[in-house]
Amino acid sequence: MAGMAGVAAVTFARLTWISVALLVTVSAPVRAADAMMSLDDYNIRRAIILQCHMTQSPADIAFLAREDAARRPALAQLRAQLDASDPAHRAENAKKADDMLQIKRAARDYDISEQVRNYGCPWLEGKL
Repeated sequence: MAGMAGVAAVTFARLTWISVALLVTVSAPVRAADAMMSLDDYNIRRAIILQCHMTQSPADIAFLAREDAARRPALAQLRAQLDASDPAHRAENAKKADDMLQIKRAARDYDISEQVRNYGCPWLEGKL
């Protein structure tokens, strides 16, 4: 009987470690997605503020001041992905990551400008 308890304990410990490893592995892309989604949310709101608010309120100014806080984690994540796929070109990867985020922002700005043109600011503000 003591032997069976030992086997059960070892099996339980293995399953626990496997579960922890899976949790860490699965949660890493979720955190990465969260950084990119957070930046995209920031870029959407930023574009709306810049295109729809003729005068910016203190809340708008405070929101726009958070750009670096929204951009930094997404840039780090994107750079890490590029470095993982091409570690020999780290310097170029940093520039490429920055360029990719600028392209995403420009695309989002264009999307918002089209929505403003087609539907108007009041409609767009109501969708947030």
